[in-house]
Amino acid sequence: MEDQVEQAVEIALSSNSDPMIKQQAMSFCNQIKESEDGWQMCLSLFMNDRKRSPAVRFFALQVVDDALVKRLNGSGKPLDNTSLLYIKDALLSYIQREYSPQSATDADAVFMQNKLAQTITLFFLLSYPNTWPSFFDDLLTLSSMGGPQLSNGRGLQLFLRILVAQHEEIADTLIIRSSEVARRNTIIKDAIRVRDMAQLASAWMEILVQWTSRDDGYLIVESCLRVIGSWVSWIDISLIVTPQYMSIIFGILGNEALRGAACDTLSEIISKKMKSSDKFDLISLLNLPQTIGQLLIGSDVEFTEKVARLVNVVCLDLVRIMDEDQFASPLKENTENLLQQLFPFAIGFLANEYDDTSSEVFPAISEYLSFLRKEKKRNMPLNPARCSTLTSMLNTIILKVKYDESMDWSNGTDDSENEFLEVRGRLRLFQDAVAAIDENLFMDSISSVVINSLNGEKRDWRDIELGLFELGAYSDGLRNAAALPTKGQGSSKAMEILNDMLLNMTNSNVLSIGHPSINLHYMELVVKNSKFFETHPQIVPQILEIFVSNIGIHSSYLQVQVRAWYLFYRFIKLCKHLMGDIAETALNAIGDLLVIEAEVSPKNDGDSDMSADGTDSGTFDGRLYLFEASGILISVESVPDEKQLHLLKSVLTPIFSDMEASLSRPPEDSQPALQIHHDIMAIGTFARGINDGGKAITDPVREQFLLASRAILVSLETLSGLEIIREASRFAFARMVPILGHQILPEIAVLVSRLLSESSTSELIDFMSFLGQLIHNFKGQSGILEMLDQLLTPLLSRVFYSLSISANGSTDEEIQQSDIKKAYLNFMMGLLNNGMEAVLTSDRNRQIFESVVRSVAHYTSTSPDASIKKMGSSIYTRLQAIMKAM
Repeated sequence: MEDQVEQAVEIALSSNSDPMIKQQAMSFCNQIKESEDGWQMCLSLFMNDRKRSPAVRFFALQVVDDALVKRLNGSGKPLDNTSLLYIKDALLSYIQREYSPQSATDADAVFMQNKLAQTITLFFLLSYPNTWPSFFDDLLTLSSMGGPQLSNGRGLQLFLRILVAQHEEIADTLIIRSSEVARRNTIIKDAIRVRDMAQLASAWMEILVQWTSRDDGYLIVESCLRVIGSWVSWIDISLIVTPQYMSIIFGILGNEALRGAACDTLSEIISKKMKSSDKFDLISLLNLPQTIGQLLIGSDVEFTEKVARLVNVVCLDLVRIMDEDQFASPLKENTENLLQQLFPFAIGFLANEYDDTSSEVFPAISEYLSFLRKEKKRNMPLNPARCSTLTSMLNTIILKVKYDESMDWSNGTDDSENEFLEVRGRLRLFQDAVAAIDENLFMDSISSVVINSLNGEKRDWRDIELGLFELGAYSDGLRNAAALPTKGQGSSKAMEILNDMLLNMTNSNVLSIGHPSINLHYMELVVKNSKFFETHPQIVPQILEIFVSNIGIHSSYLQVQVRAWYLFYRFIKLCKHLMGDIAETALNAIGDLLVIEAEVSPKNDGDSDMSADGTDSGTFDGRLYLFEASGILISVESVPDEKQLHLLKSVLTPIFSDMEASLSRPPEDSQPALQIHHDIMAIGTFARGINDGGKAITDPVREQFLLASRAILVSLETLSGLEIIREASRFAFARMVPILGHQILPEIAVLVSRLLSESSTSELIDFMSFLGQLIHNFKGQSGILEMLDQLLTPLLSRVFYSLSISANGSTDEEIQQSDIKKAYLNFMMGLLNNGMEAVLTSDRNRQIFESVVRSVAHYTSTSPDASIKKMGSSIYTRLQAIMKAM
């Protein structure tokens, strides 16, 4: 039978097995697991003198584990006491045979030792302390096996692995357990503390003493340190923190092979929760400033990280001790003195060239800054020691946010750069915290870095990028009330410094270096600080020239170019009143980019349900910002009416021609349809810019957009079956309404009719929102009333039909139905609030009015959404009043 089990397991695990035979083998293995006596056969298989393959023996222990877990959980048919005694004797017999110094067989592989430790731990949970009170005594005996105490290396390894597994089962705080299991574990831990803990702690110390100096002792000492580090979280700390114990662990710090494990153990010891006074005494006893100062960290990156983690743990605890007492006390004073000795180490690790090492001390840095902010709120002045620490920390942070020599800029496309930028973002938060604590220190330090970077002799892009980054951080800080004062002399000084730095930037030649990162930073800063140009309007032409050059919107770097399109638009929008007579020049400079060339992706080619996704949408969306910017430039007050009309035609006429040409191409070709979509979107975006420019709309301008509306309707008539054309048409008309006013109503009537006949259920939401905008814009005008009167019944019939279809349990469909209800109720509310309720009871729509009332009552009473209930109740009340008046 054992041979059959071995064969089945090997077939089940083999990647070359016949699928049918493999399935049979897996079924056989499952039968073994589920059978009442399967554990007996598997235990025998595991212990057999003839060792089976590791995979088979692992499976055998899994079956035994399942039987033990059933006894623990009380599920299935649990093991009886006789069976438990049999398992205990079998396991002890196996260990005595295989883990004695005289064993002639090779030691079990590590994974098998871990599995055996897990099995023994499960048995331990069932038997300690009641039926096997001598558990730890027996294991310690096995660790000697007739030789000197704790001399059996093979037995010690298993013993320590069992202790690790026990901690994971009864004390690991990362594992979520039921209340029943938690109570069981508490009983076990209490029993260990009372019965065996002193003996175990003494054994651990003896293991460290005996095995640290042995050539073959590395793994045993490392395992022992790991056990101490994990168990110390729930045992009496006084068993470990003794002069003798600590002397041994500190001595191991000098062992190059074991010092990392010793460092981890010290971190765990210090992390143990205890009273503040006890924690201070513990840290003082360890004399860590001297110990850490003597460590030869050198080029061992992994060990350096561990020491940084240790420093972080200690500093965190010291800061928390200080924070517990708001007022001066001997403990707080002594704690701060110790912290001032240790914090330079934290700052040193913060400056480390490896970000992983720096990140280890981030929690301590954050906690210390948080403490200083609280102290400031308590009106506690910065003493010289704290001021010195803060200055050193800020200087280190500034150096740390600089790109190092091994890294180049990739605009977020390189993983290592992304990791650096993530760290930089966290460092930026530390800078903001420093600013909140000592604004003068922050202002002086940052301004010095920025000025030196912009004017220094070094022309390395990293130095300049650092200056521009810090300038951006400074300007952002001014907008953050938590970072810098927002009023009074401090704010005035801060703004003065910012303006000086910006003036320095615009007068510098940093762009001559030609690095894309510098160019992007420069343009971002210009847009973020557009108010600067209110007092320096003479610089605007210079900035515009930069934007339209190959530094900005004509950059050879596609990522920079597309981002510059948006930034150019933002600058134009924010500084449009400063354009003066240079608007036309700027428009001429971007004319070559106002070209639409749609590119269809292979997945959309020939697809009747084509969408804009997966095409050139990213680049095209960016190009739309140029159309909006051109609309603003054309419509600033300084542009004469005749010139405005000429410039407007120069933008719209090529689009009209392109739409006409695209419509003449074969309908089965996807590219013309996407081209027309882009053309319509460009018209709508351009219209938004025209409306935003500030210049009064003239009749010739309206005439051009009336032509645009008709061109869109012609395209919609031909391509109304495509959702992207319907969406684009609705978008463009919504943006032309402010320009054309009531003149667009006839065209809107045609648009609405065509949209309603073709719109999908998902489009109804946006469609009703569009109608709501029209109702608001044209309330009281006869044209909108006539249009709504004709539209209402077919529209509401579509809505009721869509809502009558069950969601089939799909979350997306349920969300869509909820959104349709909200859109419907918003539409009804718009009718009522804008005085258009007459359309509900007109001769054309009277027949559907009762359905409207019932639907509102139904959605209000059945919807779990509070916003729908509230809005529906208000609408229903008003509809009831209308019914009574009929």
